[in-house]
Amino acid sequence: MVRKKTWNKDRHREFVCGYCNWCKKELLNTMGGWIINGEKKHFCHDGKDGSCFDKYCNIKKEAQCQDTMEKEKVKVN
Repeated sequence: MVRKKTWNKDRHREFVCGYCNWCKKELLNTMGGWIINGEKKHFCHDGKDGSCFDKYCNIKKEAQCQDTMEKEKVKVN
């Protein structure tokens, strides 16, 4: 007796997992090379110009440095 298959999984399914928060590029499940950070933000990673995640981290780091400098100025005055 031969069993009938009830469901065939399509091997070439491709769907959108999200969009890059930096460049608004579509992130697909098959392309790889994308990052999700702790804040659930998506970033692509091309490798050519550096990743969008690296750019985001650099800006966050600069903002933190500016905040700490402003706090130090307030403490001194």
